[in-house]
Amino acid sequence: MFKLLALFQGLLALFVELGRTSARRILPPLLLAACVTCAYALFQVNQEGSVLGGLKAAFLDNNTDRVERHRIEVQALMQAELRQFAAANKLIDQLLETMLERAPGASRVRLAVIHNGVTGLTGTGLLRYDITNTATAAGRLPGQAAVNQPLSEWSDFLPVLLSGQCSFHRVADLRALALRARFESYGSTSVLVCPAADVQGKTVGAVFVSWDATDSLPAAAELRTAMMSELHLGAQIAAVLDLQGPPPWPPSVPASD
Repeated sequence: MFKLLALFQGLLALFVELGRTSARRILPPLLLAACVTCAYALFQVNQEGSVLGGLKAAFLDNNTDRVERHRIEVQALMQAELRQFAAANKLIDQLLETMLERAPGASRVRLAVIHNGVTGLTGTGLLRYDITNTATAAGRLPGQAAVNQPLSEWSDFLPVLLSGQCSFHRVADLRALALRARFESYGSTSVLVCPAADVQGKTVGAVFVSWDATDSLPAAAELRTAMMSELHLGAQIAAVLDLQGPPPWPPSVPASD
């Protein structure tokens, strides 16, 4: 009897020791797994903005659910960007209308926005511009669209633009043949070019105020007043462009001259 009790006691002590050894080996990985699981759940709760939504995303959603939720989030973000772009674009059109009113006798005002174009074989970036917005006087043509045009066309007035000033030119005197032909295609004979630059002096584009052959050109004093007004409005346009961001759709196929 005593031998059986001693055997039972020995086996019990052995099992207890094995349990303690196993616990010491198993407990750290279990604690680590629990910490990782809690961290993942907290991350999902933070992403979803709610406890129930986060726990559902962490432990109940399958891959299809996650893909669908991501698609809905992308659509919502794109709709928000679209509304922001439309509001900013409307404000730019209003500013161009004001520019047209403050330029005596002008036929149209066109906004050109500078953007990254292509990279040449030497690795040098070749900047380009798009005509994005236009305001026209009654009965005047808005002019040919220009997309992805080389910034080298602005060689006659780019240095003046970068200095934050406007310049007045006769279209016939422009050296860039493609740009001159574009102006002539809708009847412009004179053009005032002013920068769209923010308060830090960062030039993001240019405003082209043009007069046709049948228009009366402003006097020197009127032209100086118009230049000051266009500079002020150009700064407002640059601020709007900075807030607007890129269009919420892929760029169109570039046009070439």
